[in-house]
Amino acid sequence: MKGKRLRLVYNPNAGRCKLIGQLDTVIRIFQESGYEVSVHRAASPQDIEQITSQSTDVGQLVIAGGDGSIHQAVNGLLNISPELRPVLGILPVGTANDLAYTLHLPLSIPEACEVIAKGKTMDIDTGMVNDRYFINVASAGLLTDVSQKVDTRVKNTLGQLAYFLKGLETLPSFRPFRVEFEHDGKHYAEEVVLFMVANGLSVGGLRQLVPRASLTDGKLDVLLVPSAGWPETIRLLLSILRGEKTDSEKIIEFQTAVELTIRTDRPICSDLDGESGPESTWHIKTGPKISVLY
Repeated sequence: MKGKRLRLVYNPNAGRCKLIGQLDTVIRIFQESGYEVSVHRAASPQDIEQITSQSTDVGQLVIAGGDGSIHQAVNGLLNISPELRPVLGILPVGTANDLAYTLHLPLSIPEACEVIAKGKTMDIDTGMVNDRYFINVASAGLLTDVSQKVDTRVKNTLGQLAYFLKGLETLPSFRPFRVEFEHDGKHYAEEVVLFMVANGLSVGGLRQLVPRASLTDGKLDVLLVPSAGWPETIRLLLSILRGEKTDSEKIIEFQTAVELTIRTDRPICSDLDGESGPESTWHIKTGPKISVLY
């Protein structure tokens, strides 16, 4: 019976490798809940997407990893037709665990297993940039590609502190870039240091960064931080980190359910859920909903 078959796919390097010592506990909880369990150790991020896209024989696909692992899984799942697609379960063993925070999932591995075992599901939104899906955030600019650049060993040792240290390292060489797009009858042409499209509340471990964001409203939250000279730009970024962005008229933010075409003055790489995304120009829109256990 497919509904009681569960596949656990785990990233062995995620979050100080903390799953490894509890792997037997995880399997035991699922088996005692009546599931037939198969286990796949991911050899690479691409391996997660591949095994996920082939998981039409199970009812539940559980990803043990961080937001990058979930990103790969979502792109694999959305290559499966809806009637064959398994429900996504999450064991949050990464560094930031942004999606888990928005879903109010426990960080305790046994407690997260119990949540999955109960089988309660929710359909949540996804976003899309060109031909890639994202579940939590698409971004470009200052600090956005930090998680791609941080060595896994450093990340596992220092946790979120590694993100901030690497972010400071990028400041001297960063160049603002120009974005241009249309939305709701208005033309935007801005020199920016940060461009972000959020689906969830937490980004890079910063909780409530986009307080209006919702996983179920069918909308994406867009945020732009214009370039205003480094002293003012740093002040704006700090206000965002403190959740005070609504106090500044210079920061642009809005919600949208329509497709945006974002052009830039030079090729700019994007970051999707902490993973490398497509280079500009970007066509950004809401994607299909996906069913998750929560």
